[in-house]
Amino acid sequence: MTRKKGLRAFSKNELLEELARRHADEVYRDDMTMSEMELAVEKLKGDSGDPGIEALLRRMKPEKPTGKACPKCGKRIPVKVRDRERTVRSLAGPVTFKRNYHYCDECKCGFYPVDRLLNLPEEGELTSEMEKRVLDFAINDVYGECAARWNLHYQEPISENLLRRVIARVGAQCEAADQVQLQQELKPGEGVAEVLVVEADGSLLPIRGPEPWKEAKVGVVYRHDTERNEPIEGRARYVAVVNGLGEFAPVLEDALHVEKINEVPLVVWVGDGAPCNWTLADQLAPDAVQILDWHHAVQHAVDCGKILLGEESPWLPLWQKRAETLLSEGPGAAIAELMECIPEVEKRRRDRADALQALDDLVRYYRTNERRMNYRLLREEGLPIGSGAVESAHRHVLQTRMKRAGQRWSLRNARRMARLRAAYRTAGALAFYDAIRRAHRSPPQRRATPDADRNGFHYARQGRRDIDRCARAAS
Repeated sequence: MTRKKGLRAFSKNELLEELARRHADEVYRDDMTMSEMELAVEKLKGDSGDPGIEALLRRMKPEKPTGKACPKCGKRIPVKVRDRERTVRSLAGPVTFKRNYHYCDECKCGFYPVDRLLNLPEEGELTSEMEKRVLDFAINDVYGECAARWNLHYQEPISENLLRRVIARVGAQCEAADQVQLQQELKPGEGVAEVLVVEADGSLLPIRGPEPWKEAKVGVVYRHDTERNEPIEGRARYVAVVNGLGEFAPVLEDALHVEKINEVPLVVWVGDGAPCNWTLADQLAPDAVQILDWHHAVQHAVDCGKILLGEESPWLPLWQKRAETLLSEGPGAAIAELMECIPEVEKRRRDRADALQALDDLVRYYRTNERRMNYRLLREEGLPIGSGAVESAHRHVLQTRMKRAGQRWSLRNARRMARLRAAYRTAGALAFYDAIRRAHRSPPQRRATPDADRNGFHYARQGRRDIDRCARAAS
């Protein structure tokens, strides 16, 4: 008589084959489709995951009720409460375990060593892997659609409120983290760039409350290949702030600090002509080559032509083509030809004042930005002359998620989502969640004072007035 073997005598493959055979005997029927077979196997995998997680947790050594190092100050802190239960939702199902709670009176910080050992989020009901996946859904689609799409991929459903809580929790960590550390974690620096391009611009987002629209500032920093006259793929870095320049400037400077802007041989700052852009460029990159966006320069000429020739004039395309030709030669040629138009405009009986004002505004605009409009030389050097990178960044970083039909954001949620979207586009879907958590846990980095690097320029981090103004504008 053959003696039965114990389970330990079977190999892992033999056990899996037996489990698969028994499952097939249980669920198979003659008219099963491939989809039904796949779903049955997925359910089997989900059912077997829960005991697997519990078995792994049982292998951990019991936590001793001894003092543990505070994550902030490093001092050994005794146990305050023993054996607190926590239930979290994992990819394999819910799991419950016990751990000890410590509280540091000096740092006013409570912590669970087992949570940190397991790399669990400090708050919430999800494991890191679950939270990472929930965040990926919530950051790319509206919450109602996310909850429905989640059911297509996973057996356990999630609610819209869970998606909101994850965004709020991780978004707060992204805001609170040291921004230099965050940028290094999102996209570690790889040496010094030969050419670094900086672009910044603003757009409006719909906000709930008495102020229906709020400006969001977006900055993009990327490395440029002058030989091919195009950005180097995968080296773009994005920052986004729903507030004014007082808060945006230090965040952008931290991104430039990670790119080692002080060591870059050539920095290019492309702007749309707004005076605040050039002020920001003078403060953050005083040695940068400033370039007026080509399309804005041409558009100003077209706007002037509409006043001189009329909105529906058939000569407008010719006017635009002539403006492009003159701007390609240099701003001086365009200004000289515009000045020649003045005697003809003065002969008008009607709308003479408006026409002269339009010419005066265009000439003033070109003279103000004359040193930023040497497009022929810039093209020969393989440098960008358009701000298309930041224009498209507003669409694919912010507006694709935050400016959909009927959306209205609370200011606090808009600020957090903007930070998360910028981090997402910088690091990519696989890396950005872990990068935010590492930056949030890391201590702030010491850096040189702006007085040494930026010729004494002050912004919100140093100036009390700006800090107070930003605090009032923030949620």
